[in-house]
Amino acid sequence: MARVGVLRQYMATVLVNLLGVSYGMISGWSSGALPTLQTPTGSPLEYGAITQQQASWIGGALCLGGILGTLVGGVIVEQIGRKWTAWVAGIPLVVCWLLVIVADHPYYLMGARFLGGFAGGIEFVVTPLYVSEIACTSHRGTLSSLLILSVCVGVELAYLAGAFLHYHSIPWASIGVPLFFLVSFCILPETPSHLAKVQKLEAAEHSLRYFRGIRTEKDTVGDEEYVRELQLLQRMHTGQTTAKDPGAAVLSWSDFTSRHARNGMLICVTLMALNQFCGCFYMMNYAQSVFAASGSVLSLPASLSVIVVGLIQLIGCYVSTLLVDRIGRKILLLVSSVGLTLGQSVFAAYCYGQQLGYDLAAYGWLPLVCFSVIVFLGTVGVGTMPFVVLAEIMPQKIKGFSTTFCMAINWTFAFVALKYFSTLSVAMGMHGILMFFAICSFVGVLFVMLCMPETKGKSFQEIQYMMEK
Repeated sequence: MARVGVLRQYMATVLVNLLGVSYGMISGWSSGALPTLQTPTGSPLEYGAITQQQASWIGGALCLGGILGTLVGGVIVEQIGRKWTAWVAGIPLVVCWLLVIVADHPYYLMGARFLGGFAGGIEFVVTPLYVSEIACTSHRGTLSSLLILSVCVGVELAYLAGAFLHYHSIPWASIGVPLFFLVSFCILPETPSHLAKVQKLEAAEHSLRYFRGIRTEKDTVGDEEYVRELQLLQRMHTGQTTAKDPGAAVLSWSDFTSRHARNGMLICVTLMALNQFCGCFYMMNYAQSVFAASGSVLSLPASLSVIVVGLIQLIGCYVSTLLVDRIGRKILLLVSSVGLTLGQSVFAAYCYGQQLGYDLAAYGWLPLVCFSVIVFLGTVGVGTMPFVVLAEIMPQKIKGFSTTFCMAINWTFAFVALKYFSTLSVAMGMHGILMFFAICSFVGVLFVMLCMPETKGKSFQEIQYMMEK
């Protein structure tokens, strides 16, 4: 494998994951912006201070956009290709920041978050496909893991911007990321696999050579992986793969009623519910509000506390990529769920004690520690493993449909979390919503322990046999 080819794979992966960075920025933007927008005096909008109901819609609009984006992405990724689907996702990210710039009413901000979620929905469909189809085997795992990491980077940048930039300066700084993506990504070639599927074999070979750093036939001598990949492209072009068999692509009801499909769908949908109802996504989007409601945090303002938490999230994401193939998916999910149960419970007890009027000044560090533990363990397991399991556990024939379906379910759960949990936190108190998250995490512990198979180190055939038992 030519070194220049590896560098091109990394370059293309970094560029496509700028979508993740930009999506992470609009996702994390609400953490610092909503408290500012709800300030009774000095609101940055001509409309004035927004209500709690309006704030919940601004938060939840991200997920409504994600649902639509997932469905649209699942359709156009096969129609216009991986490259141009990713490029299209950059346009709503530019528009969403333009809406924030010109916003004088909460409706503008709801629209901005909807467009950001729409782009995120497309991104989570197309980025894994694009990266897996350009990467060589030895680098595929590392390159694929950059998706969640890029989102975490974007969230941390949003936290930094919220702490150190004026409200009106943030969108001007943020819009540069999707603009740079739109300008730079269009020069890259389409993936070899997609080009071969649409009967463009010569272009597919050129693309494969580009991403493998091969200039002449002499460079292919001894490169067995390139030869195998080229043969696969030729079979795709001539219609010898099962994907070209008209009968192979037609789904029937029996495909979804097999024991493997039913068990796989149950596990994946439950993990998607755990992914959202454990509280991590909600707390990252409303981090400043959570800290403000929990009291003093080591004498740090809430805006600086979330920066610390964002860094911990980045570390957790990196640790997850190191451990997933070493100790397994089930262990990571168990450790994560148990840690979330304990962390949310302790955090809830602290907030309840404050509400009762106890002097907890000596424990002012506890919210930051609990929040950090929740974010770290959530990112290591519950935040990332459901998507790994989804790609492994479903039957191959319905994997495309089930991926789109489960991602749409995930976005729906996320909308419920962002739209209604902020209202519930006002009605139940911060301690009440935290205990709800703790209970959901404990249910996740029981489910993973009793129903979740381990897929580490198993081939798709072995997983199929295990799921049909």
